[in-house]
Amino acid sequence: ISAILIPSSFRTKIECGGMFMKPFLGTLRGAIRKAAVSAAILSFLLFTAVGWYADRIPQQFYVTPGEELRFSSMEVLQSGAPISYDQTSLAGKSIGSTQTVTVRLFGVIPVTQTHVSVSDRKYVCAGGMLFGIKLFTEGVMVIDTGSVETENGTISPAEEAGIQKGDIILSVNGQSVSSNEALAAILAQSTTPVSISFRRDEKLCRTFLTPVKSQLDGRYKGGLWVRDSTAGLGTITYYDAQNGTFGGLGHGISDSDTGQLMPLSNGQICRVRLNGIVKGQAGAPGELSGSFASDEVYGSLYQNTETGVFGELNEEFLTVQDSVPVLNKQEVKTGDAIIRCTLDDGGIKEYEIQIEKIDLNEKALTKNMVISVTDPELLDKTGGIVQGMSGSPILQDGKLVGAVTHVFVDNPTKGYGIFAENMLKTAA
Repeated sequence: ISAILIPSSFRTKIECGGMFMKPFLGTLRGAIRKAAVSAAILSFLLFTAVGWYADRIPQQFYVTPGEELRFSSMEVLQSGAPISYDQTSLAGKSIGSTQTVTVRLFGVIPVTQTHVSVSDRKYVCAGGMLFGIKLFTEGVMVIDTGSVETENGTISPAEEAGIQKGDIILSVNGQSVSSNEALAAILAQSTTPVSISFRRDEKLCRTFLTPVKSQLDGRYKGGLWVRDSTAGLGTITYYDAQNGTFGGLGHGISDSDTGQLMPLSNGQICRVRLNGIVKGQAGAPGELSGSFASDEVYGSLYQNTETGVFGELNEEFLTVQDSVPVLNKQEVKTGDAIIRCTLDDGGIKEYEIQIEKIDLNEKALTKNMVISVTDPELLDKTGGIVQGMSGSPILQDGKLVGAVTHVFVDNPTKGYGIFAENMLKTAA
């Protein structure tokens, strides 16, 4: 093999070139690694963003005839958030028409799909008046189980039968029960096991309970503490003059011991007399203190739901108001608003608030808005939001957007509100 002779001057040039190439190649490899890491981070961020947006965008919107889907305020769309919608004109679409709209990230990456339905604008009379509620349960609610002292020792028949706190007892031996007295009377006459039908978590169940004789009074008992009614006061959110129905509270009436919605059999609406106001403080929510003004009934309840109570109301109970339009949830915006409520004999008054945050997530049925009381007069009277103001209508630009539902325990000047759309959807 012939030897290749390389001139010394050329060899020096090659060696010097290698010295220059090594740093260059190292820099190139570093840049490639950084680009790969950046791409991985970007992919992760995009994946996270898609999931984050998809979880917060509702699957159903409503628009009035001829309108497009537009957002007055939506957290995920604020500050230049890179979300867009494939808009298809709804002009000329008939009432009840529904179309599917694709939500995209940066106008390219599909995030989710939502349905847009055409519906007439709803008009109702805004409320603000206090009302008293007498609610009677369907069956009786078990608020606790206890023991009975017998000649054979302490026995808990209810626990042995598998009955739990929160169960709704509907009947005993096929006989319906709707009061504490009725249940106690049946058990007092039962010296043998009885068949109890009850509801638990929307499921119908049955068990056998054996009453035992109490050493205290000689009566047969089942070791049950039950509730058959409740009473309180709240604020009416709206009145529908077309059909005489109303909605109030913005949240359901729950049992104080179990935290569960009270199962409604029937309910009555009465006038209340406001006796005073306990101002709210951090850590101690305030309340409107009142009592029933008379036994006269002005309406009835037919629903007790997570989004409020609904029923029929006599017009003479109301302060006459003109109808106002109801905004769809995507039309609600942050900023100035008012609430209407009754705090004294002067009747309904309007107070200034700020809507600070809006959450369109459908999982938040009653906590759609964060509101802050800014009106000096309301702050002076109540310290902010207090119990009894639940249901106070929230209006923007003369339109109903929702109702007050909860107060922040650590800051009574702030609280939550529900969309009026959610209440009306439940009542429909």
